[in-house]
Amino acid sequence: MEEAQMKTQVLKTIALFLVAVLCILGGCAAQQQQHTRRYVWPRAPEQPRIEWIASYYSQHSFPKSGFDSFIEGIFGQAPAIDFEKPIDIKASGTGRVYVADIAKPAIIVYDLNASTVEVWNKGSDPDLSLAITPYYLALDSDENVYTVGRGNSYIYVLNKKGAVVKKINYGGQVTAPAGIVVDDSTGKIFLVDSPGGRVAVFDKQSGKHLYSFGKPGSGDGEFNRPSPITINHKGEVVVGDVMNARVQVFTKDGTFLRKFGQRGDAGSDFQVIKGLAVDSEDNVYVTDGKANQIKIFNAKGDYLLSIGTAYSVTKTSIEAPGGFLLPQGIFIDQNNTIYIADQANVRFQIFKYLGEGGGKPAAPSIPDKK
Repeated sequence: MEEAQMKTQVLKTIALFLVAVLCILGGCAAQQQQHTRRYVWPRAPEQPRIEWIASYYSQHSFPKSGFDSFIEGIFGQAPAIDFEKPIDIKASGTGRVYVADIAKPAIIVYDLNASTVEVWNKGSDPDLSLAITPYYLALDSDENVYTVGRGNSYIYVLNKKGAVVKKINYGGQVTAPAGIVVDDSTGKIFLVDSPGGRVAVFDKQSGKHLYSFGKPGSGDGEFNRPSPITINHKGEVVVGDVMNARVQVFTKDGTFLRKFGQRGDAGSDFQVIKGLAVDSEDNVYVTDGKANQIKIFNAKGDYLLSIGTAYSVTKTSIEAPGGFLLPQGIFIDQNNTIYIADQANVRFQIFKYLGEGGGKPAAPSIPDKK
C-alpha cells in the first residue's frame, strides 16, 4: 500500500513538473482579459496631452508571467501588501515609487522594474526608525527620502533601504508640517507650516533654519492653511494655498511673483487643493480632492485642462482609468510620468504627459478589473 501511494505521489509530482514546463514554453494564457483601448485627455478630435498608463493596488497589480500564474494556481496568492490610506507620493524616475500611507502607518516602496513591494513601517525608536506617521514626502538627487508627519518635530531622512540617516529638528519654527521639497541646487529644504501660514527654509546639510516667508492672511504672499509645495524648472517655489483656493508662486527667497485660482465649481476653479506638481514645461498640475479631478495650468496660471471624474473602484471593482475618489499627492518625474495617490480608491495611478505635440500615445494593456 505504501509503495502504491509513493508511486502515485511521484506521478503527481512529475505531472506538475510537466505542466510547469509546458506553461513556461507556451507562455501560459494571460489571466486577465486585456484591452487595447487608449485612455487620453483631451478626447478626440483634440490632440491628446495626457495618457493613462496603469494603476497599482498591491504587489498583485504587477503583470504575471505564465509560471507565476501557474504557481499561484497551485499554492494560492500571497497576502496582498495593499494600501489603506495613501496620502503622498514621490518617484525616482528610474522605477521606484514611494507612497506615504497614514493608516498603516508606513512608507510603501514599489520597484516597477523588479516587480517588488516593500514596507517601511513606523517604528518606536526615534533614533533608529521612522518614529512618525508619514504624511508628506520629498526626494533629493541621491534618492534619499525626506518625510514629516505626526509624532515628533523632526524631518526624517531615509536612504534607499529605509534606514534613518539624519533627523532635522524643525521645532520652534514650524507648528504643524505639511508639504516638503528639497532644492539640491541650493542645498535647501522648504517645509510648509500649514497653521502658521508660512514656509520655513532649512539648510539640507546642517539642518539649520535659514529663513521663513509668508504669514496668515489672504493678500499676496499670505496664506490660509497652505499645504503642497514644489519647485519648477525656473527655480520658482509653487505653493498650494488651500483655504484661499489658489496657487501662489515665489522666488526662492520668498518674494511673491504671481497667483492664480479661486474657489468655485468651474473647470479652472478650486474646491480643496490636495497636491501639486510641475512637468518639464512647467505646467502646473493640481489635485482637487473634492472635485475628484486633476486641473492643469500653464506656468503663467492660464487654465488648460482637467482630467478625471468621481468614481469608486472599491464599490464596482472596475479599473476606471482616470476615475478618482479623493485624490491626494501628485508627482511628475523627469520623464514626464505622472503619479497620483488615489486615496479612497486605495491605489495610485500613473499617467504620461505627451507634450504639446501630443506625442505618440502608447497602448497599455488594461485589465477589466483590479
